[in-house]
Amino acid sequence: MAANTHYVSATDPTHVTHAEWYRVSLTGVLTPQHEHVQEMQSIFPPEHRRLEGYGLAFLESEEHSRLYVGSIEQITAYNSDPAAGLDVSQGQTYDHWPHTDGWNEFIPDTTWNPDGRGVVTTFEHPEGGEVLVYEFHGSWLPGRPTRKLVTFHCMHCHADTFHDSGKVLDNRGPQDRRWAARQARQHIRSAKRYGVGGQHSQCRKADPNMMRIVTQVANEVYGRTSPVSSFESMCATSGPCATIRELKALQAART
Repeated sequence: MAANTHYVSATDPTHVTHAEWYRVSLTGVLTPQHEHVQEMQSIFPPEHRRLEGYGLAFLESEEHSRLYVGSIEQITAYNSDPAAGLDVSQGQTYDHWPHTDGWNEFIPDTTWNPDGRGVVTTFEHPEGGEVLVYEFHGSWLPGRPTRKLVTFHCMHCHADTFHDSGKVLDNRGPQDRRWAARQARQHIRSAKRYGVGGQHSQCRKADPNMMRIVTQVANEVYGRTSPVSSFESMCATSGPCATIRELKALQAART
């Protein structure tokens, strides 16, 4: 499938406003009998409320999401024959999946890849290489339970997002993947604005002396004589680059 086109705000190039295409990630039906229907339908303008209930399609791109609201009959027909497509001109479409009262329980957690492991989207770095948003199974700290997570990785500077607060997120829905992609865009914008390694740049290569010190301490503690590796080499063998390589192989095996 060709790369999707995302459009950004005129005032903030890291804020995605909409996409060229969306997939239908979920469908659902909200009936008048639902215990939280009153709170849930409060997000719709009065003129768009449906006494008979709502047919719902949860639309998603790599960096954005929308909620389509039509008739129950339309969504039932779509579920019977998805290949026929979904005509969104028959109802109303709202930006983002809702997260108000009742909706959080109604909408299940989702991932972009089938099992929450794989690359979500890729950006070009201004000085070469890629910045990838990827979802994976892991934990923030050793020994903690494995969870579905999403983050980004710059293959130019190889900065470790695990040591940068707020850069590794629980992966529960498009809002989490949207935020990871926004952070990737901010990282790239920072490199363009300040240059790689600039004083205020987020994109900074690791200090080679740090790897020398870390290796020296590890050798003294564990009685080893390991040579000093580059940060890029460590990333490729046991860091995010190694994880991404495995995820790409997994995605290729699925197709």
